[in-house]
Amino acid sequence: MKSDAPLNALSGEPRVATNRRPSFRRASPFVTSASLAVALALSVPWSVAAQDDRRGRGCTDRTLRGDYGLVSTGTRGIGPGTTETFTTIAMVTYDGNGTFTAVGVSHGQTTGVRSLPVTGTYFVNADCTGGQITNIPGVPPLEDKFVIVAGGREVRTVVVSPPTTIATANLRKK
Repeated sequence: MKSDAPLNALSGEPRVATNRRPSFRRASPFVTSASLAVALALSVPWSVAAQDDRRGRGCTDRTLRGDYGLVSTGTRGIGPGTTETFTTIAMVTYDGNGTFTAVGVSHGQTTGVRSLPVTGTYFVNADCTGGQITNIPGVPPLEDKFVIVAGGREVRTVVVSPPTTIATANLRKK
């Protein structure tokens, strides 16, 4: 006797049809809870959530305060039509009021190792971008643009002037 009932894929025996209907009474508490959660989430003003994410913090000159370790690499001009690749490490101290000092070592492909203290000024915008001028004895001042990240613990810079210097630096607070 042959049955028209569908077969169970594992056992090969005919499947037994059951008359199971979804129980809305069992699902009802879950649906109610989900609906309530969605309604509550939609009732929270978005502006409040955005303010909580930023916690009202912007950046100022005071954001950069203390000692930062710097590592930098790039290419710099060393004379008319001549450049060299270099790498630098330094300890930069920001005073929180727009000036800084640095002591470190720079190693150039042509000029060799140099160690000079430098000074400079900086400014910080409310959106945590900013810029600085670095005064290195015997060379034109460097102008950098930067972004402050990690709550002021790190700074990323790029030299924008003079045009013969193409370099980036990363600073991390000590």
